[in-house]
Amino acid sequence: MTRSFIRRFALAALLPIGCLGSAAHAHMPWLATDSEGHAVLWFGESPDDRTYAMPESVAKIQLRLAGGQTVLETASVESEDLVGRRSVEPIANAAELSGSAVYGLYHGMKLTYHVEHLPQKNPANWSTSSRKGQAMQTVIEALDEGGIEVMVLSQGEPAAGLEVKLYCSEGHIEAEATTDQAGKVRFSGGAVEGGLNAVLVASKNETDTGRFEGQEYSSSADYLTATFYWPEGEMTRFNVEDSGLAELPEEVTSFGAAIAGETLYVYGGHTGGAHSYSTKEQSNRLWSLDLKDDDAAWTKVSTDDRLQGLAMVAYGNDLIRIGGFTAMNDAGEEQDLQSQSRVARFDAASKTWSDLAPLPEPRSSTDAAVLGDRVYVFGGWKLHSDSDETTWHQTAYSLDLSSNDAKWEALPEAPFQRRALSVAAFDGKLYAIGGMQSRGGPTTKVSVYDPETQSWAEAPALPGEGMTGFGSAAFALNDGPKTGLYVSTYDGGVHRLTAGADAWETVAEIEPARFFHRMVPWKGVLLVIGGANMESGKFTHIDRVQAGE
Repeated sequence: MTRSFIRRFALAALLPIGCLGSAAHAHMPWLATDSEGHAVLWFGESPDDRTYAMPESVAKIQLRLAGGQTVLETASVESEDLVGRRSVEPIANAAELSGSAVYGLYHGMKLTYHVEHLPQKNPANWSTSSRKGQAMQTVIEALDEGGIEVMVLSQGEPAAGLEVKLYCSEGHIEAEATTDQAGKVRFSGGAVEGGLNAVLVASKNETDTGRFEGQEYSSSADYLTATFYWPEGEMTRFNVEDSGLAELPEEVTSFGAAIAGETLYVYGGHTGGAHSYSTKEQSNRLWSLDLKDDDAAWTKVSTDDRLQGLAMVAYGNDLIRIGGFTAMNDAGEEQDLQSQSRVARFDAASKTWSDLAPLPEPRSSTDAAVLGDRVYVFGGWKLHSDSDETTWHQTAYSLDLSSNDAKWEALPEAPFQRRALSVAAFDGKLYAIGGMQSRGGPTTKVSVYDPETQSWAEAPALPGEGMTGFGSAAFALNDGPKTGLYVSTYDGGVHRLTAGADAWETVAEIEPARFFHRMVPWKGVLLVIGGANMESGKFTHIDRVQAGE
């Protein structure tokens, strides 16, 4: 079959656009992602019709990531399941994809196609912002009561009076509605099915005239298809609310926090102003809060080294404190910041600290997590007392906490140099989440270490841009449908990664957002403690994140 014949045949498949009902049976371009995370583009009657010959003009559609700057490189695909285009690289963590192209003239009418896709498989991660410079587009939002709201925009303005059809994953039309004056339609949760769904919109302009490729046209029509994934089964939604616990006794960031037994502990941290470091602006206090007593107040249990940028974990009823840095200078003096190698165990019964084997090298802006009887330390750097230079650590270590005489054991080097990251144990592995890179600035990358194979791999990146992963807090929950690895990020998102998932899902939003805070689990909820916001400053109140009813 020649290209010219394919083109004429495809044009003939487009019925006149007197109503959207006819357009629903025409061939359209559709955009989605495959099982490997690659963008795929095809031409068919529905999202399920993927083997129709692709016209040359459709194949020229440039697929752009959110923001419109990055154009994906694609290659032609012809297989039993797909005839069309496929991106050369996967698009993991993309917020949205879009593209458009003029198809051609049909009986004096100029036809333009627009395609969109929301790769994030959790509706909470969908972008709710419109794209600048897009002639026709949709903004799709998940509704709290279930279902979706679709807003159609033309030249940046709400498009009223347009019919919108909703397709299920099998290619059938499930529902249809007409946009109101705000350009919006709603489809109930019963109409939206698990898997790949799509909407189709058509718009005709009878007064649009001009020339295209040397031929005149007296009207124009725009077709838009937008696809999105809807989760199978019911989504677990989380609420963020005040915990009701006593507020922290002091404002701190970059501190250690852990729950040992039924007591919440907070140690050290930065108490001064932003970017101001001195001895008095670092806490040396260990505070405790009895979680069994709703009316309990914070108690100062002990004092020790002045530290921030440390890691602290629970091991049974004890606390393990690792590294951090100390400001050796007084306020107003030249800063003298020194990373520490000290590791100490706090005995809750005697309320005393005792030394364990020190780290092989001083380390701060680091984090750690316990898996079994071992604590694992990743990331961080060494601040030198005698120069402005720093040493970024790529080394990683573990310590057997079941023996007080144990020494730190070197692990395979991490495939990164990052600080201000969070570390958490989940599903038998250790996750190093986000942080600031030695080169390249903040990142949303997530690396995972498997103690069984003693190897590193990459996990799905956090949703959002680079700053999202800076100063995050992470911990795992093991509680039925809520089981997963959770991270609270710079932009206020609370994201969950379940075992085997290929992307994070956003389950809640903390307002105002925090960073350099801590998040720890307590009886099926996550306590969000301390930290700061760039605009509103430090926090003393404790939030809790819990599954909604």
